[in-house]
Amino acid sequence: MVYRFGPVVAGVDGSASSLGALRWAADEACRCTRMLRVVTALPSGTADPAGCDIAARAAIEAQRWRVGVAAIAETRRGSPVEVLRELAEDARMVVIGGRGAGAGDGRPVGSVSQALATRAGAPVLIVHDAQRWADPDAALPRTAPVVTGFDGSESSRRALRLAFEESAARCVRLVIVQAWADPDLWQPGAVRGGDLSSHECAVRDALRAAAAPWCAEFPLLEVEVRAEPDDAVHALAVASQWAGLLVVGARCPSDRIQPDDPSVVARPVLQYAACPVLIAHGPSRVPARPATLAA
Repeated sequence: MVYRFGPVVAGVDGSASSLGALRWAADEACRCTRMLRVVTALPSGTADPAGCDIAARAAIEAQRWRVGVAAIAETRRGSPVEVLRELAEDARMVVIGGRGAGAGDGRPVGSVSQALATRAGAPVLIVHDAQRWADPDAALPRTAPVVTGFDGSESSRRALRLAFEESAARCVRLVIVQAWADPDLWQPGAVRGGDLSSHECAVRDALRAAAAPWCAEFPLLEVEVRAEPDDAVHALAVASQWAGLLVVGARCPSDRIQPDDPSVVARPVLQYAACPVLIAHGPSRVPARPATLAA
């Protein structure tokens, strides 16, 4: 239950991208009435007085943006990935920019974001092009819907739960997307495609059934289901162009079925998404099983 009641952790390094991500973290902390923990990771064994002030200055700035948010600053020694993974064990959410101060190769996602997207003990929000929101006058998206992908796996069910919670907290529409392939789907060079309406209806019915328990818990939330005859990565990347937040799942050590690749969809979606991506991680450790009593 730490996921629900822990602090929101924001990793900052002094870059415009990390400050923009901090705005999202402060907004999340304010919305959920959680403490905001602003953290800077510095290399071990180096003396950098200027670096020690990064988190403190960022925490003060966050309190200016969101008056009333309890923000604390902390500077730790070690690699950013290990520091943030350690803090994630007791956090509600970890928020970072897609690229940090070391960006320079043109890729949309840096090494820290990629590592945390693969494994962490709490949901991780990765804010693409976060420098857009570094300016004090920048406005975060307020009306764009939350979009999540669903395929029936345990990771997608975890993402579905988180998407419902985020949509309800933001008071915006939730769109649930399931991509599916069909042998009759039209391809370039084919004369004509087959009628896929029955398959689409079946996918929609399955989505409604999966969402029903959460719809009952959030009866006032507007929910839309979409069956997309497309590749999952492409469908979610396109949806991210009009979404305010994209929620995707990644496998967890406690999942019963362990895929060969820990984030088959999450990793490429993270590369192509146009909006911030929330990775719905579960606990990073397998819960201990109770000992069997001897007869």
